[in-house]
Amino acid sequence: MKKKRITQSNANNAFIKLQETANGRVSVKLQKNHFAKEGTENFYGKVDRYTYSTQNILDVMAETVPLVDLGTIASILNAYANIILKVLAAGNAVKFGELGTFYIAGKGTVDSGSGKPELTVRFSATQILKDAVQKVEISSSQYTTPSGVIISVTDVVTGKMDGTLTSGSSVLLNGSNLKVGGEDSGVWFVPVTATGELVSDETLWKKVDTALVYNHPTKLLFAIPADLTTGQFRIVVRTRYAGKAGYERKYLVEAVSEIVEIV
Repeated sequence: MKKKRITQSNANNAFIKLQETANGRVSVKLQKNHFAKEGTENFYGKVDRYTYSTQNILDVMAETVPLVDLGTIASILNAYANIILKVLAAGNAVKFGELGTFYIAGKGTVDSGSGKPELTVRFSATQILKDAVQKVEISSSQYTTPSGVIISVTDVVTGKMDGTLTSGSSVLLNGSNLKVGGEDSGVWFVPVTATGELVSDETLWKKVDTALVYNHPTKLLFAIPADLTTGQFRIVVRTRYAGKAGYERKYLVEAVSEIVEIV
């Protein structure tokens, strides 16, 4: 009896056979499109992402193919990933089974007809993959105004994070969306009312006018203004910095600290 010859087409199709899976659920945060035409308003969605690590994938594969040693599976995954890198580095596209194709593409523009654009890698999903994503249920979708977050305030002189700051000391802020940049951005010490609210008269806000020692999305380090009197304040950070997007926001993102006391 002759053995059936596996054609190239059959080999490709046999690489990954997808199975039906239960529909998942995601949450979507709506963000305002500030490039919409004047007089119109629309939003785009940013899906909250949970990423499966390599270990997560290995755990699932161990359940799916229990007869194969987990170390063997890990070795195969590592070898396949390295092969994809080598094939792409050689200038080729790579078909990833029935999911889609990794390919090399130009990035951005060049100044002349003989210029060489920067290269990047992209992924073209198959209809099978697109259909699978369409089955995911959106459990919630809502618009929230983008803001920064100050998680901790540290007195650099004492190292304390209890809300007390030494007059003339420096302050370290940790959080997110803190990097200062763009028009009207900066860091202020703002007096508070008896109920702990920011005073509304911004002429009473004291701006940090010295250079920021650290100016990162998650970390700011700066000196307390020398002429700032003792008392209770909240630290306010305002910025138009938009991260890796490489442009300034059309609106200010604001982060407000808990009450601090300068002594």
